[in-house]
Amino acid sequence: MSHDYVFCEFPTDVMICFLFFYLEYQMCLQEARGIIPLDKSLFCPNFYYVFYAEVEIYLNRFFTENSREQWSLLFVDYNFMPPIYLNENNFNRYKSFQIFKFQPHILTIVHNAKIKYCCLDCECEWTTARGRAIFQAEIPEINKYNILFAYLFTQKCQKCRRETVPSWYVDEATRVMKNVCRILLDEFYSHRQLESSSSSEDDTQRLSDMKDHHQQDLCQACQEGSCYASHWQHQQMR
Repeated sequence: MSHDYVFCEFPTDVMICFLFFYLEYQMCLQEARGIIPLDKSLFCPNFYYVFYAEVEIYLNRFFTENSREQWSLLFVDYNFMPPIYLNENNFNRYKSFQIFKFQPHILTIVHNAKIKYCCLDCECEWTTARGRAIFQAEIPEINKYNILFAYLFTQKCQKCRRETVPSWYVDEATRVMKNVCRILLDEFYSHRQLESSSSSEDDTQRLSDMKDHHQQDLCQACQEGSCYASHWQHQQMR
């Protein structure tokens, strides 16, 4: 009795992209391991490395290296969360993050942070206490790779209206990722009693001295219903 085996071949461009992503990811991890604790209190242009490092430190350390239980962090360039309006049931002004389950198997975390923006056109710089990041993950399954998707909201420059990507303070990136990793452990692995070194949430955001009001027309998160300010606007319209 003969057997015909069918092999699924991925397109060459897909394999090249995957290989590039894997090599870039490994490079980021290697660079992240070289960041000393003192640097976490300073502003660092390579803040992405901190995001990757915290996933390894606070999440992947519980799982065997090279196993499919390991989590990979993947930044995307679009907002994958459906527009929402925060309400009394899902909004807490004293917490810097909210957790949503738009589908039973998908966990979405919306986190606030103080971040900095630098316009590449006019070199205008500003900070905001309403920086937003979104993280999304599916419930882990056997023989399925675990990917933590992340999206960092942009803002428009007040002077030239250019869409500007954020630059994160290292201590804020560390705080946010510690919280995200703790939430994943609590939501997905509570039955395994994994003891996280970050057992309690870190909700102390970097201090701000904001003199101007949050400009919702320049904030992408506001325009898409994912910002604190959009919640207050919605409340006023009721």
